[in-house]
Amino acid sequence: MTGTVKPAAHAPVSEAEALKPRSDLLPERRALFVVAPPQPGQASAPAQAHQPAQAQAHQEERWIDADEAEAAGFTLIDLSDDWTPYIFAEQVGADGQPLANRYRRIFLGLANDQLDEDGEPLPPGTKNYLELYGIFPSLSVLRARFLDDEQHPCIDQESADALDAVETVTYVAPADLKKDERHLSRIRAELEDARRKLHAATLDDLAAKQPALAAKVKLIEKRAAEKPAMAAVEKRLTCEGLLGTGKNHHQPGIYDDAMRLAVRSFQRKHMIYEANFLRRKTVEALSRSLLDNDYDALVRALRERVVSAAAILEDGSTSKVRNLVDEYTKAALAQMGLPDAASALAFFKRHGPDDLKRLRVAVKLPPRPDYYGPEMDLSIVVDRGDVWYDVPFDDKGHYKPQARKKYPSLTLYNKVGGKLLALARWRTTIGGWRADQASNGYEYFRYKGSDVGERVIRHVVSGPVWIAPTSTPIRSLIKGKIVNGKWMSIVNYDELGPGFLSAYGLIAGYFVVPSRSGGKDFDNGVRAHGSSDYLSIYSAAGYSHGCHRLPNHLAIRLYSFILKHRHMKVAGDQPMGFSRQFLNKSTVFEMRIPSRGYLYELDPPVPVNVLEGNIMGDQKKPILDYVPEPWNKYPPGPVPAAPTTGDKAGGGSCCGD
Repeated sequence: MTGTVKPAAHAPVSEAEALKPRSDLLPERRALFVVAPPQPGQASAPAQAHQPAQAQAHQEERWIDADEAEAAGFTLIDLSDDWTPYIFAEQVGADGQPLANRYRRIFLGLANDQLDEDGEPLPPGTKNYLELYGIFPSLSVLRARFLDDEQHPCIDQESADALDAVETVTYVAPADLKKDERHLSRIRAELEDARRKLHAATLDDLAAKQPALAAKVKLIEKRAAEKPAMAAVEKRLTCEGLLGTGKNHHQPGIYDDAMRLAVRSFQRKHMIYEANFLRRKTVEALSRSLLDNDYDALVRALRERVVSAAAILEDGSTSKVRNLVDEYTKAALAQMGLPDAASALAFFKRHGPDDLKRLRVAVKLPPRPDYYGPEMDLSIVVDRGDVWYDVPFDDKGHYKPQARKKYPSLTLYNKVGGKLLALARWRTTIGGWRADQASNGYEYFRYKGSDVGERVIRHVVSGPVWIAPTSTPIRSLIKGKIVNGKWMSIVNYDELGPGFLSAYGLIAGYFVVPSRSGGKDFDNGVRAHGSSDYLSIYSAAGYSHGCHRLPNHLAIRLYSFILKHRHMKVAGDQPMGFSRQFLNKSTVFEMRIPSRGYLYELDPPVPVNVLEGNIMGDQKKPILDYVPEPWNKYPPGPVPAAPTTGDKAGGGSCCGD
């Protein structure tokens, strides 16, 4: 089994020996240890979660030998600025030679606010905010945020009260403002007339006397409370540098494009899974102090590093196992003396950029469950949930709702004592009706389903690329970007990859049917992969092109866990030298993809079973032909034949198959 470079095993040492201060060690040899204040009659010990904040504030920090700490049973949490998840870590082949990962440089540049998604230098003052896409900020980035936000609190009691008074702020499109105000004016007049007739002192009294008007009273009161809340949102976003800094002009009190972009940046900064409107979680985050939000960001960043260091996965998404992710993260925070934003700010004041270049912390985590081992009997089950094959619109183009009560899920199991134990279960996607470009150059609807039955994952690819099939609409292969100060159309490598925005996200496992004769596996293009389209995963109407999407950070956890607990080989970078030209209007574009990604080979492969789910509606089998879009005009003649092979997910085969 090949993998990350590991030093020679250290002889066991006692905890007392391991915890001796070692100020003489170089950064790559040392680890930080936080000592809890000794109780009367007790020796110093690691900080514990139950200790009060005032005790933790006076804990001693010391440098100790990292190797000896591991030998004594401590876990090293890597807080260095050059940390990456396991899938992008520096690996070696069977011959001991390093196997470089092309995307590692870009991942680190993104996490450190140094590079953009194309690997180009980030413009001065620009921030990435990529947690929703699976890339958490480095501790140096968080340190700068803490120190800056201490100087600019961006919150006052009046604004806090205004935000606390609402749960959401109603979105009204700028074009509908006058119409909306006329509607509200009519309701106000109606209520005022009714209040006078019933001699009600207030609108609340009116609602009590006339319950039929209660809903309208509630609406008017809600909209009245939203005006000061909207002003508070504008003030907060402006203070954070998210509103009023771009080219889009914002008109106060209106949810215009400038406001939408500012809210989107705020949600990205704070990892809020909501559409770009002022909904509950977004409003709650806007009402908190900057430092409290920064602390939450630190906890999220630390959580991913704890998960990686401890090689765990269980996050409370299933009921039969401990929530190790939460348990271990809380233990690490407690032992590091970081119970709140104030202690985190103090930590960052003690540890500057030089420390954060290479910083590991030694913590004593609770024992892992007995079912853990170097070779775990893991398998995946995808339940497709409620499935609709019916065309989602009528012959006039009107949308036909297709309600689902049970959504698709992906579960990782471990076989323990002959029984399957669910370690984690997450919402995912299945295929559905998607726009497809036919051989005549026109777009049609085509059902791109998710294959049912037993498969395996033999190949896991980090930094995967998506080889767009010829049926991909050309518009999705182009993006606009400012190049040398000018707005230009370029090849959309965001979609193709490698990258967090790509069709396969940051990592993908390839579902294949093994050959019974020892030949090539059958690959129908279905993957379980990370995705930047997180709203499609949690949306009632969210579908893929056939693949099973996961948020990037969960996909990273899943495959890192599998690779650490199964026999595997690191095959490394997979060169391919792919190129393709295509025409858009009068311009010829050329895409070049030098590598398929960074390959890990599982041997034996991980079994996968995709369940059929519950077939809803009248159509009980998938429609294989193209379906014309009612709103589109087509040339005379028959509808072109749809491809018979599975380009539903695109990308073709993996790794030279």
